[in-house]
Amino acid sequence: MKVIRNINNNIAHCVDSKGREVVVFGKGIGFYKANDDIPLSRINRTFYNIKDTDYGIIRNIPTNIINTAIYIIDHVSDTLGVTYPSSKAISLADHLQFAIDRKDKNIYLEQPLLQDMYQLYPDEMSLAEEALQIIHKMTGEKLPRKEAGTLCMHFIADRLDDKRKLQLDTTAICEECTKIIEEDFSVTIERNSFNYSRFITHLDYLIRRLAEDQQIESENTSIFNELKTSYPMSYSCACRIASYLEETLGKQIFDEEVLYLVIHINRLVSRIE
Repeated sequence: MKVIRNINNNIAHCVDSKGREVVVFGKGIGFYKANDDIPLSRINRTFYNIKDTDYGIIRNIPTNIINTAIYIIDHVSDTLGVTYPSSKAISLADHLQFAIDRKDKNIYLEQPLLQDMYQLYPDEMSLAEEALQIIHKMTGEKLPRKEAGTLCMHFIADRLDDKRKLQLDTTAICEECTKIIEEDFSVTIERNSFNYSRFITHLDYLIRRLAEDQQIESENTSIFNELKTSYPMSYSCACRIASYLEETLGKQIFDEEVLYLVIHINRLVSRIE
């Protein structure tokens, strides 16, 4: 690797043998000068396709935070069997530094979807809580448990495997589902509202689970039957949406997923009314 410029003591901006620009990590490699060749044995990590904005992040975030983010992303990737873009650790490091700064200023963000995420993404949430322990161990920073929700969102987003599998216009699918609700309840849904954002988040997760054959299953038959009786219009609407999704995605939707659709549809419509 030939050095273009140093970023800090342990990070350098280089060009590889094929002429591709790359950011490299390794203890002390930042002391190499421009045009020096860094032995591959000194390099612990490489990052390709780095955006211009990423250089500022790398330069201004402590190395131990970046190393922590790298460790977490590698651990999550191995555990879940997914692949992330090489810059994923950098975006996570930026988030960790921001979370630490907020904690130091006693600024805490609400996580209204936290309980939903425990139900929808139990594996990712378990890893997010484990990540909080890793952060404490590697940096000494103890972040609040609520930060597990935002970490989980990082683990869900940008999976390269998801992009190869889905190839779906989820925005168009969500819009079609929204129109079904508007037709069934004769309402106009404000697309910029928090309640709609919450519903769309659930719907987006549902689409991803269907595409990955990872639907929720449980023994909630009694609750399902109770909701059918208590909220017949929401149930009918949920069935229409389920039929549309089954036809669009070519997947059968379990009753448990319909149950959650009923709950979210009823919540959305009742707050509009």
